[in-house]
Amino acid sequence: NYLQGFFDAVMRNRKIKIYASDAFKRFSINEQPSRLLPVFINLVNNSVYWLVTSHTRDPEVFLSVEDQKIIVSDNGPGIDPVDQESLFKMFFTRKSSGGRGIGLYLCRINLMAGGHSIHFATDRKFRKLDGANFVIELKGANFD
Repeated sequence: NYLQGFFDAVMRNRKIKIYASDAFKRFSINEQPSRLLPVFINLVNNSVYWLVTSHTRDPEVFLSVEDQKIIVSDNGPGIDPVDQESLFKMFFTRKSSGGRGIGLYLCRINLMAGGHSIHFATDRKFRKLDGANFVIELKGANFD
């Protein structure tokens, strides 16, 4: 709900579908919102940028759960395998405008502060859509 509210104008103006699985909607965690919400905002914002820039047909961002891990996926152009190793490094970006290369780095640092982690999905079971897919492991999350 928070993400849909935050990205409401983008969803309407750019016709991007942002949605979540029932399992994602049910999961809960006792954690500081200021630690988690910026992570999700950054991931969705990155997806929006690449979906718009690549002119992806029927653009979508999907939040789901697999093996008690959170998956944030989009159906955009994906990430070149050569770049996957550098995604979380400070100042790494492929954005032609507006990118400083600190968003994913800060996502990882924010999550690490709470004992959590994030990585780019290479395992097929975590690739829910054909574009970029990120896996977030949240220590202490409840998936029941």
